[in-house]
Amino acid sequence: MSSIAALKHLDHTTLRQWILTSKSPTGAGKFSIIDVRDIDHAGGHIINSIHFPYDRISFETILKLQSEISNSDDIVFHCALSQQRGPSSALRFLRTVDPEWLKDRNVWVLRGGFVNWQEHYGEDTALTEGYVKDIWKYGY
Repeated sequence: MSSIAALKHLDHTTLRQWILTSKSPTGAGKFSIIDVRDIDHAGGHIINSIHFPYDRISFETILKLQSEISNSDDIVFHCALSQQRGPSSALRFLRTVDPEWLKDRNVWVLRGGFVNWQEHYGEDTALTEGYVKDIWKYGY
């Protein structure tokens, strides 16, 4: 099985449920959210997400990230819209880490990215940290 086949898409309602229950459906239910936005990270982020800017992704930084999230069964990548940087980062992650490490894990891309997330949950402090509504009121 190719490791690329492990890339899946996740909608905001499912991720919301994972956060509220502190559990994903895989293995022990531990998950990590990887936010690959660069300067557009300003104005809020999904609670407990790891800021891993796209412009700093390299072989070495991916291996460091892998170590940091080694207990996670599900790994969710996103950017602003999850159309380019989020999926690209997820694929780079899949191509870099050891396929054996990925065997019982899922790698996801959040549909609609943070733009969609903040439209639904931006002002919900149980789901979003550092939200600045004025930054997002005119869209992305």
